[in-house]
Amino acid sequence: MYSLVATILWTTNAKLIGCIYLNAAVCFGTSGLLLSWVMRGELGGLSEQLLFGDHQLYNVLTTSHAMLMIFFFIMPGVMSGLGNLLMPIHLCVPEMAFPKVNNLGAWLLVDGYLLIVGSSWIDEGAGTAWTIYPPLSMTTSHGGLSMDVFIISLHAVGVSSLTGAINIMVTGCYARRTHTALMQTSLYPWSIGITGALLVGVVPVLAGAITMLLTDRCTCTTFYDVLSGGDPVLYQHLFWVFGHPEVYIIILPVFGIVSHCMHRVAVFSLFNSLGMVYAMIAIGVVGYFVWAHHMFTVGLDVDTRVYFSSATLLIALPTSIKMFSWMVGLRRTILATTTAWYITGFLLMFLLGGVTGLVLANSEVDLCMHDTYYVVAHFHYVLSLGAVFGLCTGVLATHELLIGYRVPTWLARIQVLLLLTGTTCIFWGMHLSGALGLPRRVPDAPDGYLSSTVSTSCGLCTVLLAVALLLSTSMECSLWDMLQVRGAHLWSSGSRHSMLLGSTSLDVSTRGQLLLHTCTANSIRSGSTVVA
Repeated sequence: MYSLVATILWTTNAKLIGCIYLNAAVCFGTSGLLLSWVMRGELGGLSEQLLFGDHQLYNVLTTSHAMLMIFFFIMPGVMSGLGNLLMPIHLCVPEMAFPKVNNLGAWLLVDGYLLIVGSSWIDEGAGTAWTIYPPLSMTTSHGGLSMDVFIISLHAVGVSSLTGAINIMVTGCYARRTHTALMQTSLYPWSIGITGALLVGVVPVLAGAITMLLTDRCTCTTFYDVLSGGDPVLYQHLFWVFGHPEVYIIILPVFGIVSHCMHRVAVFSLFNSLGMVYAMIAIGVVGYFVWAHHMFTVGLDVDTRVYFSSATLLIALPTSIKMFSWMVGLRRTILATTTAWYITGFLLMFLLGGVTGLVLANSEVDLCMHDTYYVVAHFHYVLSLGAVFGLCTGVLATHELLIGYRVPTWLARIQVLLLLTGTTCIFWGMHLSGALGLPRRVPDAPDGYLSSTVSTSCGLCTVLLAVALLLSTSMECSLWDMLQVRGAHLWSSGSRHSMLLGSTSLDVSTRGQLLLHTCTANSIRSGSTVVA
């Protein structure tokens, strides 16, 4: 037992570290999902429901939910989790460039999670929302240690993200020099390489902003203190210089894994690979220069608002290139596999989120919609739904490599349909109530919004059922492979009835062929070999 724990703690194996990242992301994401369940329980009826009128506790729940889902679920899952599992295979390298740094980043993520959860139990908790705007985050509004611990947890997860980003970028450069050309690889290494460059560029900006906030709280500096000549809008600029590229940091790895899975589904003939690489680079570059469309209500002049509105609309061009390329790839599919169903769900969710983003890009419309549930529904369609569907697609694609067992098609399709139904009930109602002016971050709603809030809460129950079905299926697949390896006979006995009845396990040769096809985005790879 001790040797097993020591192996996990001190491992430098990229595959094992990727599994640690994925398992940690699932655990952290599940805790964030449960927090959203408590929030929807409070919003599921008129007046107080669960929290007995404690509005600060509601704000703490929303803050922790946002941080857990963004920094501890989606980012480690699609970037470091799948990246450590797939990038060495795609680039035909034996290991990541800095294995010990890789291990350090994994456990810094766990440390950050413990700190951010612990901050909720100190004093009255951190209820500033994920933006941590001053003066709400100053000592006049949030005294005590909870806010300080919260900021330190962000530093920990930021360092974890930087270690993963630098490791991925250096590994990509090493593989290009020694083994293969990047245009012969899958689009997933391209996506996480661009994401790594974004992380290296913007995480230090966030670190500087929250460090100045920490010094304002603890050492009497006045960067954001209005009474002493500080400027809270400076923090907003610094935060959104990080915050908007953060959206693409989350979604670009999802683009890569969806493109890779589309390549496998579309008879290994992905459409417009070079154009999709340039589109991802364009999205990453333009994403640096549109941060202030989150700040239309702070008093920007007309010329500034026109620029940021136009630049925001410009991002729709490379995104449209990717959408149409994926649609052409879907036309090349022969069989409606489970992966194709997940990809279709991702395209639907991301398209709806993108269209509502074009609405909010108009500064005059945003002045009316700002801080309403319309904004909440928009970024949940892009991040919560688009990224989660993409992550599920990637996990499904790697599941056959890791476990050696195919998820039953009928069960996965039921799960996709439940997830689509539940998320539509949740966030389409938010769009409607937000268009009518329902403000966010308020733990109650007028009587006229009761139908939309109840439908949202019912949709959350459907989503929980879909998530439970997905997790139970994955666990049973893992158990099946484990019992096969150990020679157990319990599974084949008549006394055990499993939901996986009728599925087939991958033998060694099939797994090797799948590994070979996973390595490359081109059907013919010149100058490199893969040992399965």
